Amino acid sequence: MDLKAALINEGFRVLGPVGSVEGTIDLLRDELPDAAVLDVNLGDGKMTPVALLLKSLGVPFVLASACERSELAQDAILASAVNVGKPTERQRLLDAIQALGM
Repeated sequence: MDLKAALINEGFRVLGPVGSVEGTIDLLRDELPDAAVLDVNLGDGKMTPVALLLKSLGVPFVLASACERSELAQDAILASAVNVGKPTERQRLLDAIQALGM
């Protein structure tokens, strides 16, 4: 599923996608989202620094990742997040975002 299209169709304004951890951090310097959907692994590494930054800024997030629980458990910030999985079911994603208060 195209996550961006699904979110736009539901009325959300989407800032990404961004293909790198560094690019995501740069984007967050310019504009903060109300919430975020993160994949765990990008071309330049794990999204752990982004998740930590979002948490410090008070921005809730969910994961959309194919990572196993055991891999997520290696990073407390990722282990505590809701993971809607990949491939991502549209309704499951929307329910998770709504649970964030959006």
